[in-house]
Amino acid sequence: MNYMLQPLGDQAIRIEFLNEAPAIRSICSFLSDHLFDGVVDIVPGLSSITIFYDYPTTNYFLVKKQLLALLPKVSTAPTLTSSRTVILPTLYDGPDLSRMAHLHKTTIDSIIKTHASGTYEVTMLGFLPGFPYLNGLPATLETPRLTTPRGKVEAGAVGIGGDQTGVYPIASPGGWNLIGRTPIPIFSHEDPDPFLLQAGDRLRFSQIKEQEFIEWQEKIKRHQEWKKEVIFNDEND
Repeated sequence: MNYMLQPLGDQAIRIEFLNEAPAIRSICSFLSDHLFDGVVDIVPGLSSITIFYDYPTTNYFLVKKQLLALLPKVSTAPTLTSSRTVILPTLYDGPDLSRMAHLHKTTIDSIIKTHASGTYEVTMLGFLPGFPYLNGLPATLETPRLTTPRGKVEAGAVGIGGDQTGVYPIASPGGWNLIGRTPIPIFSHEDPDPFLLQAGDRLRFSQIKEQEFIEWQEKIKRHQEWKKEVIFNDEND
């Protein structure tokens, strides 16, 4: 495992993993069980971990010393897996499907079938509140981000950016290739539990038709217990 340690201001240290990132969530759990007092938060990234500490309770040099002793041992840490699988009904009508089909020398139907057949892992939430970065995109769908981002992407848009796929939780500017949209709100600030997804979840996209999209929207408006239809706990299924 190759990595480097960098100070981040005067109250944080960043572990940047080089080459292929290891099991970030498992390392975070391992570190939280072993780091000494003074560490206040451990934040996972796609290929990094940031550790925030309370100065002057501790400092950069003490935390770095602790990390240098702990990181060689992370191979013994158990791999964390989530028991949850989230299935998002998705209407594949995105404006970039035709261009992607031309770029990859395939058909729109093939792109949809390939994307919907995948099982993805939520590696982290970021960029926007609840935005899931999803690993597991088939290599045949890898597509560079747009050269010029759109000024506004609607909430629920499903996109591809590089070797990842994701879902926009709120309306915002964005440069990912849009292939579809889901009626499922993955972020709702009015909900006591505002984030539908969490790191470690498995996620699948289920293709639906436009009428089904409308029916889902109506179901959600009526405040039915719709979450039970998209979130599945493996031990209960």
